[in-house]
Amino acid sequence: MAWFLGGLLVLLAAGAAGEAPAPPLAAADVEALSKSLEKIVAILQGKVPAYTVTLSGRYKDGPLEQTGELAIARLDAEQFRLALKSDLLSFTLQRTTEETSLVVPLMKVAVVGKGPLPAESELQPARLFDRVAGLWPAALTALSVMQTADPGAVAVILQALLQLERAPGPPAGHFVAKRELSDGRLSIELAEDGRAIRQFLWRDAGGQEAGVGVAIADEAKLPAAAPAADFVVVSVARDELERALGRGLGRAAEILAQRSGDKLKDDERAADRGRLLIRNGQRVALLQGTPLEIGYQHGKLLAKEARRTADSVLYVAGLYHTLTKRTWFLDVLRGAYTRLEPHVPREYLDEMQGLANGSGLTPEEVRLANMFPELFHCSGFALFGKATAGGKLLHGRVLDYMTELGFQREAVVFIVKKRDAIPFANIGYAGFIGSVSGMNAEQVAFGEMGGRGEGQWDGTPMAILMRMGLERAKTLADAVALFRDTRRTCEYYYVISDGKGPSAIGVGATPEAIEFVQPGAAHPKLPTPLDDAVLLSAGDRYQHLVEGVKAKYGRLDVQAALDLMKRPVAMRSNLHNVLFVPQDLEFHVANARGASPACDQPYARHSLREWLDEMARPLPERGGKRDRKRRDSGL
Repeated sequence: MAWFLGGLLVLLAAGAAGEAPAPPLAAADVEALSKSLEKIVAILQGKVPAYTVTLSGRYKDGPLEQTGELAIARLDAEQFRLALKSDLLSFTLQRTTEETSLVVPLMKVAVVGKGPLPAESELQPARLFDRVAGLWPAALTALSVMQTADPGAVAVILQALLQLERAPGPPAGHFVAKRELSDGRLSIELAEDGRAIRQFLWRDAGGQEAGVGVAIADEAKLPAAAPAADFVVVSVARDELERALGRGLGRAAEILAQRSGDKLKDDERAADRGRLLIRNGQRVALLQGTPLEIGYQHGKLLAKEARRTADSVLYVAGLYHTLTKRTWFLDVLRGAYTRLEPHVPREYLDEMQGLANGSGLTPEEVRLANMFPELFHCSGFALFGKATAGGKLLHGRVLDYMTELGFQREAVVFIVKKRDAIPFANIGYAGFIGSVSGMNAEQVAFGEMGGRGEGQWDGTPMAILMRMGLERAKTLADAVALFRDTRRTCEYYYVISDGKGPSAIGVGATPEAIEFVQPGAAHPKLPTPLDDAVLLSAGDRYQHLVEGVKAKYGRLDVQAALDLMKRPVAMRSNLHNVLFVPQDLEFHVANARGASPACDQPYARHSLREWLDEMARPLPERGGKRDRKRRDSGL
């Protein structure tokens, strides 16, 4: 729905600043446009209680062509039916007084919630539409105009904004926008009777085309959908299903609306003793205090970002899991959390409570999102001694994981000074307190890659174990002891390094066993060892990593190490890359941008020492009694 409506509304609202106005259309042309807009305007002005809108879409890029059709039937202010048919996926979603349901024929599964309509719901039509339309500021301009003007006035405005002119020759009712839009050209075709817009068509010089056709009926014509007899039906509490669908659809629309060229604006925020700095498109959060205080600062400074992370994990990825596994994802996470919680130190539970207090997310949402099983497919290396220029330790970490969920937009470098713990840098994401990439002030750095064993959750979650290492390990030996002696979950692999040696080690861990691979040591899964090197990856990526190290062995410096993390060592889903230089307490970070992997983005240099010095500067007391009371609740 977001693709069709968002694109259509943006086209309607596109400005034409700085261009000479087009000659006015002939009266007959304005009348034709007015008639084609009558139903659309009447619907937006609330004059039609029930209707069906059918949007047919087509996208073509050279030989690739995709088509789809979206039909939306409004029964009344609370009830609707929606059906999508496309080359990639087809489904029906309906909300009636009896039930809310999502039916996916290809997967032979239906998710159903029965019972009374919730009084407040993320899936209420007006609420969902406002969230989707609000993603495009230009769309809101178009809507406000259409909700107050008559069709004739809208036609005149449309002509002025798009610089419309009648296309020469047949077909009748065919207009072309003189103004170029995103290096392309827009045309509008009216239906033969002049009472509907048959198609918006955008076409560029490179052969890309995108078309949207619009058909409107003055009644709700979409029939009710029911799962077939051989479908698996997943029954869910209706209010929880509506929350998941509403926030999942809204978040999916946000991800689709984000453009790769978008860049964060420079900003600075403060909460309690914490600060958030946004510079050159990167966020750095400076957090300090007790676990509860750190969590509160995190949530308060990054409330919107943390909510988006939770929505991606719980309601976008969660919906995909539900449809493919045919079990309700939130219940799976609840079961995992019940088994994991006894193995999570209290300080991290307190930090999650503080994050909930600060962000406005529920404590359960924070807990479940932080227990999300990390199935990362990654690479890592540590090089020193004979392998590098001057013998300096270079620890690279490549994180490959589902950029489609939009985590890259919520990326944060956390600099944390927790009471009675080693200060550290954690390269992570808003709303997530665990670590998958980090380095502490004792020059010890950590990176991981996921393996098998989903469901083996009777131990300390991997990301919490990594966080414990950052806070407690003063040496490589400390880290080895921690990972060896802690009850673990699933199968994970780690590269841990220590700049004080310099030294490094590879770790392979399951709940039952753990093994350590010394630099240059042979291993069946790592068949090409090199002196003074720990190289960790899988499949062909491992061999590419080995060959890259061999090519510059003995001459590897920071830039050469960054080059090692490019494709094909990194995957298309490369979410972030980090190069740690522990002896200098420096690290270099690149995050994916849109669909472009992290390895193709510029790196930002950070100094943990400089950030800690920045945090040592005294800050004035911030936040009143009300803020402190909220921060300290939940103990």
